[in-house]
Formats: sequence, C-alpha cells, structure tokens
Amino acid sequence: MMKFANYFLRFQNSYYGNIRSANSSCPTTDVKWCIDGFDGYKLCIENPSILPTCILALMIGLFCSKRISQLPGEFPSRWYYHLTFFLYGIMMSSAGILHCFLNDDTKSFTSLAVAIIDVGLTSNIAVSFLFCGLCDIQFLNPKSATTRWLLFTTYSIIFILWTFGLTKQWSWAFNVLYTGVVSVCCFIYLITQLSIKSKHHALPALFVGGLYGAIGLLAGSFGADAVCKSEGPFWSQYFGPEFIWFLFSDISVAFMFLYVIRANREQRILVKTYPIDFEKYPGKL
Repeated sequence: MMKFANYFLRFQNSYYGNIRSANSSCPTTDVKWCIDGFDGYKLCIENPSILPTCILALMIGLFCSKRISQLPGEFPSRWYYHLTFFLYGIMMSSAGILHCFLNDDTKSFTSLAVAIIDVGLTSNIAVSFLFCGLCDIQFLNPKSATTRWLLFTTYSIIFILWTFGLTKQWSWAFNVLYTGVVSVCCFIYLITQLSIKSKHHALPALFVGGLYGAIGLLAGSFGADAVCKSEGPFWSQYFGPEFIWFLFSDISVAFMFLYVIRANREQRILVKTYPIDFEKYPGKL
C-alpha cells in the first residue's frame, strides 16, 4: 500500500500540474481546519474552500439529471444525459471526500477506493458524453440494450485500468486515461453537436461551458503559478488553482445542462413548426 501512497502523491502532482513544486509561488501545504470532539477526537477538514464547490457539484448533478429526466417530448438520448449529469455529482463528491477528508490518509484501502472512483468517474463522464453525442446523431441506437451494455462495459474497462494504473504505478495512466480519454471523447461530442443543424442556436451555451472548463483546467495546471502570484500567499491557500478548477468545472457543467435544455427545446419547436401531413404525403410514413 505504501507503493500506492507514493505513486498517488506523484499522480496528484501530475494531475494538478505540479502546483506545489519547489519553484512554485503556491503554498506548499494544505490549509487544515480541525474541530475538537469527544474523547480527544478531532474532525479535520483539509482544503476547506474546496468542499463547498463539491457540495455545489452534487446539487448541480442531482438537479440537472432530474430535470433532464422530466423534459417533455421525444428525447432519445435522455437516459444517457441523465446518467452523465448524475455521475458528475457523484464524481465531485468523491473528489471532495478525497481532498478534504482523506488527503493525509494515502495508506488506507479507503483512500485507494475513493481515488479510483474519483479518477475513474472523471474518465467515464467523458465517455458518457461521447455516447450522448453518438446517440444524438443516431450512430448508436439509444434505445438498444446493446448500446447500454457497451457503455457499462467501457466503464468497467476504464475502472479496471485505473485500478491497475494506480496500484501498479503505470507511468502512462494519466496521459492515456485522463488526458487522452477526456480530450478525444469531448472532441467527438463537439463534432456530433456541430453536425446537428437543429441545435445551432443552442451552441453558445456549449461553447461557454467548454470555455469555463478550459480556463479552469488551465488555472489548475499551466497557469497555477500565475494564479498564486496574483492572489498572494494567503488568498491562494483558499481560492487558489484547485479551487478555481473545481468551481469552473461546476460552472461548465451548468452551461452544458443549459445547452441540453435549449437544444431539446429547439428540436421540439422544429417538429411543431414543420408538421407532416401523412395523408397528403403517405411516402413520409
């Protein structure tokens, strides 16, 4: 388990773009708030400013998934979008547990399990968006059991690869399973949405969501040092690169939800605007 602890620390450094490297302006230690309890027990929260963003993410995920399930009209990809937003809430909840309550406990099986859930769901949410896009353009049949079986099989493979990647210290795990999977899946999703003409008026929300996601990722990686320099040593402890990354991820997903709602509304308006008289045009049946 010590091998996992050491590797996961290195993985986190890669994940956050070496935010706390020796030459960085960012704080080298996490802020920790502790509350004295009974019998000398202490409840400690590390990175306390991150916790509200994770709670917000859970609320966004649950709210958006519920609203999508209640959308009126025909929406073939409904189940896939519903699942995607729900998983986002679960993923960010696991991230909050990992970074706020288990950050010092890298030796335990619990930390390993939560870490795998966190990174595994991160990759699988991107896979979910890929399936949403492919179902939107009817490349995959959203109502087919085979499509769902393929989705869950992909989920399982990614979780297995992340498990071995963390425990066996695979050097390529982050670049392939995180950067590669997320980049490819999101790019294909964007292409599928651009190819659907009826959704073009909803695209600004999609682009804004992507912009927030990109800025958050940049702030948490290559731009981390600049963020810490601009905020100073005190404020960067609380509202530094990781906080910006988490918060902007929430904003990005909120705009993605707005895009899905608007695109679905446009589709329904298009159907109502151009009805087909099947008696006059029986060939359209």
